[in-house]
Amino acid sequence: MKEHTDIKQESAEPRGNRYGGGGFKKKKGFKKHNNSTYIDDIFRGVGFKTGKEGLELYTRTIEKLGLNASAHFKNGADVKKCLKAGKVIKPKMPDLAENHTANEKRIWDHRVTEILKAERTLENNLCNLFAIVMSLCDSDMKNQIENMTEYLDVEAELDSIQLLGMIKQLIYTGGTNDLNKSHNRAMAHLTS
Repeated sequence: MKEHTDIKQESAEPRGNRYGGGGFKKKKGFKKHNNSTYIDDIFRGVGFKTGKEGLELYTRTIEKLGLNASAHFKNGADVKKCLKAGKVIKPKMPDLAENHTANEKRIWDHRVTEILKAERTLENNLCNLFAIVMSLCDSDMKNQIENMTEYLDVEAELDSIQLLGMIKQLIYTGGTNDLNKSHNRAMAHLTS
């Protein structure tokens, strides 16, 4: 009988955690990103502002926007192309030969469908980019942009490419960098 009680005592010892079982343990190395701090980390040290460093910041910010878009947006490479060119670049539609076979027609239909999906995705990505671009502007830049006459139309359409053009024009012409104002205005008209 003594052996029987010894067995009970051994099995009565706690196993696992204080609730009884081994249970599920979280991995210690995994951290969920808080959205605002994650965006702040990506765009640390860049933004849009007028002044002497405005042009250099603009260039670095466009590069970071392209990198972020290509990493986080579906078809992000298309957004990156648009950012570099400063205009919307849509994919080229395939040509269908006049004397095509049924198989060529099906292939053409499939390609056109894929291109139309890519165009819709690009438009949505550029609309999503509008909020990111506005968040990268400092308060002075935001005020100057919001006071421009075409801003209401740009905001209604969420046209991030036109918004970037407005920002570029303000960086070249506005702010405290009045040293080469005529040159800056000419460059703003040439590049936008």
